[in-house]
Amino acid sequence: MHNKLQAKLLLDSTLENLDNYKLSPQPDNYRLWFEYAAGSIDQLNNDIDTMITQQKAITEAVCQKLFIQHIASHDQRDIDDTRIAIGDMLNVMVDHLKDWDSSSNQFSDKLSECIRKLDNDPSIGEVKEIVATVTDQAKQARNANQNIQTTLHNLSDEILTLRQDVDRLGNDALTDSLTQIMNRRGYDAALKNATEKSLAEGTTCSLVVLDIDDFKRVNDDFGHQVGDKILKFIASTLGKNVRGNDILARYGGEEFAIILPDTNFEGAMRVAENLRKAVAARQLTTGSNGKVIGRITASIGVSCFRQGEELDDFFDRVDKLMYQAKQKGKDQVIGESV
Repeated sequence: MHNKLQAKLLLDSTLENLDNYKLSPQPDNYRLWFEYAAGSIDQLNNDIDTMITQQKAITEAVCQKLFIQHIASHDQRDIDDTRIAIGDMLNVMVDHLKDWDSSSNQFSDKLSECIRKLDNDPSIGEVKEIVATVTDQAKQARNANQNIQTTLHNLSDEILTLRQDVDRLGNDALTDSLTQIMNRRGYDAALKNATEKSLAEGTTCSLVVLDIDDFKRVNDDFGHQVGDKILKFIASTLGKNVRGNDILARYGGEEFAIILPDTNFEGAMRVAENLRKAVAARQLTTGSNGKVIGRITASIGVSCFRQGEELDDFFDRVDKLMYQAKQKGKDQVIGESV
């Protein structure tokens, strides 16, 4: 009962802070303020308390920096612990293989010695000794081989478990927990790779930035649970309308980014327009009572990467185009050719 009460208090504090600072209830923000409420990361609490005392603005961008600095680094420790565990197991394997190799070399040396004795016309007594030596060495080699096989079998199970842990940690670090698409950190890495590849191959890398129109009103009118379902719906809709090599990510809040490798401006504009139509195609209702939400629309910005451009500047430029689309009436695509 105590644990349930404590969890409820932490949840209430988390939601209160999100509301006070007008922050979107996205997973990174929720985790940040939940950790703050729990007081589990001292330096995080110190930094936030200092900002509150100094009356500094706590924005989405500030929260993202705090998350990367204090929480993503903790997640990295889990990966480091797994890496160390794998290293320890490999050391055990190497030690056993060295022991087995030593036994194998000893067996080989003994056999060579026995062969030399046989070549020297041994007596029947010496032949018996040779046979006894070979038999004894064969038993030792067999036992050593069985030991290494047993060790490798046991370690293989542990390695499989650790591999699953590494896969999970890697996926968790790059996946948005709500929509199950790539998150901001995954986007950053993917954009870096895509732009580097485009420069190396002489192709064009385009970027689409999409933001749901009037999403705050939806949250206010229907609640955050409905808002979460809409985010999942948007992510699913976008995912169904991009190519296999296109990269879809939730950048933050109700904003999504689609990286389009090997796609020129005209092609990117066509993709963006198709996405806009797909998002707005359905009339949505709440699942509980069938209350009409209406059509969800999105404003979209589009442009191509410029050689020598910083990646943050690239995103900011496309983000501004998206806001121009909002200012011009929403539910439209604004692009800028390079």
